[in-house]
Amino acid sequence: MNRLILLNSKHPSMFAFQKKNHHFLKKFAVWLGGKCSWLNSSEWEMSSKQERGSDLSIVVAFHKQWNIQLTILQEYKKEESSFVYTFIFKNQSEENLNIKFVVHQQRFGTVSSKVAFISPLRQTIMHYGSPILTLLATNFFKGKESQLAVGKREKIWSEKSGNLAVSPLCQSGHESMMVTSLQLAPWQETYGRIWEINGTSEEEVLMKHDKQIRSNHLKQVTKQIL
Repeated sequence: MNRLILLNSKHPSMFAFQKKNHHFLKKFAVWLGGKCSWLNSSEWEMSSKQERGSDLSIVVAFHKQWNIQLTILQEYKKEESSFVYTFIFKNQSEENLNIKFVVHQQRFGTVSSKVAFISPLRQTIMHYGSPILTLLATNFFKGKESQLAVGKREKIWSEKSGNLAVSPLCQSGHESMMVTSLQLAPWQETYGRIWEINGTSEEEVLMKHDKQIRSNHLKQVTKQIL
């Protein structure tokens, strides 16, 4: 069944909205064969829906050249001051694809970032600022490992190789990136989630992160929602 038809049947109260209003798309990209395609570019065909009266939105994106379909559900959990993104990647071609999912986080506004660093043990990125701390983490089906780095995108990211430089600490702390390698057989799907948790103390954001890990039965949750 077409993904958008399925979403409409599961979420009948959702309404369409324009791609230009989906600011979070510029965070995400797919890398293939030395080229990175950001989701807010014209290379992607986009269908968007938003739940009336809630902070739930869904995007179905299709890359016209690579035949990759990416479905994204964005949830804002107000009580936890967190954003959770759920993804389904589908290879809609007859070829094996070795892609990379690229995430670029950049802090704007009045929040001052003092330092950002990577926790190798937890596989998280921490942005320390005033008054808000932000934790970023990812989890993909079958435990795909991600590269993590902090610093300006032009300094830590190589589009040619699709890799991040080793950069576990940055004093300015405004930018960070995550890159996850995914292998997709013809017509195969895979799943992933990313969460962005905000709080006023390290203990608070780590507690919310651990809760997210414990509740994250990835494939089951993704199938229920999408």
